[in-house]
Amino acid sequence: MWLEAIVTFALIVSTTSTKLVNLTRHGLKKEDFFVKIQSQIDLREVTDLILQGNEFDSFLDCSTNLVDLRVLDLSQNHLQRFFFLCKDEYNLQTLNVSHNKLEYIDDNAFNDRIPKLKILDLSWNKLSVVNETMLEHFKILEYLSLANNPINDGIHESAFWNLKALQYLNLSNISSTYFSAQIFKTLTNLSSLDLSWNPIKTIPLLPTNLIELDLSNTQIAQLPAMDLPQLRELKLNNMYNLKVLYLNDFENLTRLEVLSLNGSKKLIYLVMSPYNGDLLPHLRHLSVSNCGLKTLDYSLMPIIKRTPILNLENNPWNCDCKMQWLDMLNATRTITHDILCRTPDQHANKKLSTIPNVELVCDDKSSMSQLLWLCILTLSVIIIIAAVFFLLRRPLGHWNIRRKNRDTVTYTNVDETSNDLVRILAVGETVERNEE
Repeated sequence: MWLEAIVTFALIVSTTSTKLVNLTRHGLKKEDFFVKIQSQIDLREVTDLILQGNEFDSFLDCSTNLVDLRVLDLSQNHLQRFFFLCKDEYNLQTLNVSHNKLEYIDDNAFNDRIPKLKILDLSWNKLSVVNETMLEHFKILEYLSLANNPINDGIHESAFWNLKALQYLNLSNISSTYFSAQIFKTLTNLSSLDLSWNPIKTIPLLPTNLIELDLSNTQIAQLPAMDLPQLRELKLNNMYNLKVLYLNDFENLTRLEVLSLNGSKKLIYLVMSPYNGDLLPHLRHLSVSNCGLKTLDYSLMPIIKRTPILNLENNPWNCDCKMQWLDMLNATRTITHDILCRTPDQHANKKLSTIPNVELVCDDKSSMSQLLWLCILTLSVIIIIAAVFFLLRRPLGHWNIRRKNRDTVTYTNVDETSNDLVRILAVGETVERNEE
């Protein structure tokens, strides 16, 4: 009785080109569908079959007739395997098997019987390997998601080489510590790549035609110069090892429109050095919220001035003289309104926009303290050198040179008047003559 009710209330939408059967979340097992329900629904003309949120543990095409099927949604079931074996070629274009229990996909699932597949979602399964034959038949595949699988470093270097039509690739949270330098080399049409939530420390060689790139929640500490002239959106959120970001490294991102750095707690410096007034000419959205920024360097002025959307909230801002330049730009009223000062104490919890420019002064105590310590250190060194010099200095008038097993020779300066010296010399000469 309940199966008849399911069939009655199943959403069936028919148009000239589409026939949809939606059996979402009806608690169906494979036996219910293959044995009972399909006997009451003619599936031969169905183009879109939605079986999301049921209790299928497997799906076998031989048990049904899906001649015109273009979309098959088996997500959020208990699938451990599925097969396409009983028809030479299917028209299937979209396959969603996400949120299941797939550990491995063999050649009986992905084979040359579904060559028209364009969208494939394998996310949220238990896959541990993606080898070179698993995806080899999908020559026109455009969208692929392997996100949230425990793949680790199990992607073979040539796994994606046949996917030359691929435009979107999601490899988020697959526990990869690195990606081979050659893994993306044939993906010349790839426009969107998601490598977020992976413990990678370096950026692999990327396709030059990328439009969107997500490197959020990775362990990258320093960003190299990127040569991605088509890139429009770059996400660097929650980069826990990133401390300094030199925007000059983005000088080749001439079409970048969106740059996001939210949640990068250790990011304390955002600078442009050397100065380049033409950097990021098309940037329209810059978001650096919940980071460690204390000040905005004056070198950022051209970017701040021409970027219409800025998000600088929840940083530990130090509102001193280094922030005065923001008030000189008419376009920064919104910016200063969003900046909530944390230091110095007299400006704590005040918005920058409410503080008169003359009150934004720099604290010279630290610099004076450093100068004082430098003077003390210099004086100490002078005193030590002088002490060593006077302690080691001995009277120049008396030197004893003692040699082992030899007579001791003593040199004594004669401190006499010149007359006494003449008399001594004269006596010496007389003695010498007598001896002769």
